[in-house]
Amino acid sequence: MVTGTRGLTLLFGLGINVISVIALLVLIADGFNILVTTGIIAIVILVVAIYMNVENGNTANTAFQTSLLIMIFILLITIPLEYWASAQGMGPENQDELESFSLAAGISFPQLAIAIIVINSLGVISETSVAITSGLNEIVSNKPTLTPTEIFNDGFSVGNKILNTQTNTLLFNFFSATFPLFFLIHSLGYKFTDILNDKLVVAEILTTLICTIGVILTVPITSFLVYHKANKVKLRKTDN
Repeated sequence: MVTGTRGLTLLFGLGINVISVIALLVLIADGFNILVTTGIIAIVILVVAIYMNVENGNTANTAFQTSLLIMIFILLITIPLEYWASAQGMGPENQDELESFSLAAGISFPQLAIAIIVINSLGVISETSVAITSGLNEIVSNKPTLTPTEIFNDGFSVGNKILNTQTNTLLFNFFSATFPLFFLIHSLGYKFTDILNDKLVVAEILTTLICTIGVILTVPITSFLVYHKANKVKLRKTDN
């Protein structure tokens, strides 16, 4: 009622994304390739999250391209990091809950951990790319004579304000997700080295770090794409 049809659109998009995540879980459980399925579902989520929330088509296209490039980059760096860290699966803290269950799930826990990080990063990446693209497009439209250096400087100026809030969001998410774990670690008297080698802690740290890298990369990639499109428009006007 407050936002009218706009609110209905947002709710509809949220519903599609919820269904997409459920579909991802079902497909993984049915034995589909985890990485391929995650990539397809992630693209669907990005399309819905960006195009159903952004009215300006140019802004939406640039934000989607930025988010897609960063998602691919995150996927590429997460694969070796997850296998190297061996932080997938369940930790010893989960033994009591899992005692009566079979662990023969028939899925790759390293690939599942990669899927979790990719899906986890989509929200902050899409939000950051939309915010930076909107700000930069507004600046470029008002000052069409900006040089590439000036566009990049403006992009970093806009991005720095957004990065502060997004970094805080990721940090708070990390602490809220690990609060029960840290209470358990404290009560059991874990040493600092034990904490650094705990599977659940490492998994959360990896997720936060990779998402933060993705958010930081949003600024230069968005700035480049905005400049590239603005330059193409200038060339067309010059030719005409």
